[in-house]
Amino acid sequence: HPFIDKVWEMSANNIIVVSAIGNDGPLWGTLNNPADQADVIGVGGIDYQGRIAGFSSRGMTTWELPRGYGRVKPDIVAYGKDVSGSAINGGCRSLSGTSVASPVVAGAV
Repeated sequence: HPFIDKVWEMSANNIIVVSAIGNDGPLWGTLNNPADQADVIGVGGIDYQGRIAGFSSRGMTTWELPRGYGRVKPDIVAYGKDVSGSAINGGCRSLSGTSVASPVVAGAV
């Protein structure tokens, strides 16, 4: 688990890790690593009506089990559906995904 070990190393050195939770929703139990780890802020996406976006992954982390209780993730949400972003050829385009939402949270942290 070299990737997981690096995330743990960052957390142990007081580096806050923010990660998109994934776009495998709406089913429960669709979390993606590293956002499913207990020491990572997992970011989900919402639409402009404040509802969890259908694509946004969700569920319980299993990192603390069997002795822990398993936290429900995402930890926080931000706008992630139909967000205006830059287009490669200039101008703007509509973007959707938890990778659109997570930079907003990372910037706020």
